[in-house]
Amino acid sequence: MRKEFRLFFIFLLQNLYLNVCSETIYSNKNINYVDNNLGKKIFPLTSIKGNLFFTFGGIKNNNNESINFTYEKKIKIKTSFNENNKLLTIIESGNAFESPLNLDLQSKKGNNLKISTLQYQFKINDNYKGTVGPMMFGYNGLEGKSSLYNERIAILDGSKFTTSSGIGPGLGVSRLFEKGFNLSLKISSNNTIITNETIHFISQIGLNRKDWGATITSNFNNKFNAYGIATYFTKGNFPSISTSVEIKNGRKLKTSYNWIFALQKKYKNKNFGLAFGTHNDQEKIAYEGWFEININDKLKIIPVVFVRETNKNNSELGFAFNTKMIY
Repeated sequence: MRKEFRLFFIFLLQNLYLNVCSETIYSNKNINYVDNNLGKKIFPLTSIKGNLFFTFGGIKNNNNESINFTYEKKIKIKTSFNENNKLLTIIESGNAFESPLNLDLQSKKGNNLKISTLQYQFKINDNYKGTVGPMMFGYNGLEGKSSLYNERIAILDGSKFTTSSGIGPGLGVSRLFEKGFNLSLKISSNNTIITNETIHFISQIGLNRKDWGATITSNFNNKFNAYGIATYFTKGNFPSISTSVEIKNGRKLKTSYNWIFALQKKYKNKNFGLAFGTHNDQEKIAYEGWFEININDKLKIIPVVFVRETNKNNSELGFAFNTKMIY
C-alpha cells in the first residue's frame, strides 16, 4: 500500500507541476500544454476524473432479510502522447465483498486502492487501431458497440460469456471499415503468466450505425467456448431496444445460455432502464428496473429494484438506493 501511495503521490506532484506550467481546463480536469502563439495543444495531455458510489440496499429471500451499505471509488486517468493514442489507468476500491445485491456498480476490490485497468490504445494507420496492456477486461480492445442499455448499473449483462477473460494482459487489433463495419481480434489472459490454461482468443464482427447496430462475438479458451449475437435499435422518442443471446459450452461444462432484453429512455434530466433475462449459469431469470436522476452535473441519484429467481422456491426481491458523485 505504501508503494502504491508513493507512486500515486509522485503522479499527483507531476500533474501539479503541469498545472503550474500550462493552461488547465477545470470543467473536466484536463492538463494541457498550449502554444499561446499558435493556439495549438502541445502533448502530453492528461485528464483525471473520479466517480464515487454510495449503495444502500436490501434483499429479501424466503424469511431472510438483509440491509447493507457499500461504496465504490474509481479514478480514471487518461494521458495522450499525441492525437492518435491514449493511455488509460483506472484505480478503484470498494467494500462489496459480501453484499448480496451483486450489482454491477458495486466493487469488490477492497478498501485499498488498486489498479483495475491499465491499457494503451494507439492508431496504426487510417484503418487499424491497436490496444495493449497488462490489465485489461475482456471487452477492452473490442471496437464494436453491442448495446444501448447501461449494463453497468444493475445485474443483467448481455456479454458476460463472450467477454469473460478475467483481468490480465491483452493485445487487440481492430479494423475499421466504411459505413460502421468493424472487425476486432484479441488475445488475452486471466493471469500474468500466459499459458494454454489461461489464454483467451476473442473475436468480434460489428456493424454500428447511429440508430441501429449489431455484433457477433466469440471467446475460445481452454475451459469453455462462447458465441454471442447482440443487436440494438433506437428511433425518435421511443425507448432504445437492446437484445443479446449467448451460448457457452465446454468438455466439462453443461451447455448454458445467457440472454437479455432491455429498454432505455432518456427524458429531460432522467434516464430510465428496464430489462429481463438470465443472471447466472443455471439460466435463472431476473427482472430489473432503474432510473437515474441528474441532480446536477456532479451528483446523480439512481434507485434500482429487481426480482431474480434462485434455486430455491421463492425468488429474491431487492432494492438499492445509489448516489453517484462525479469529481
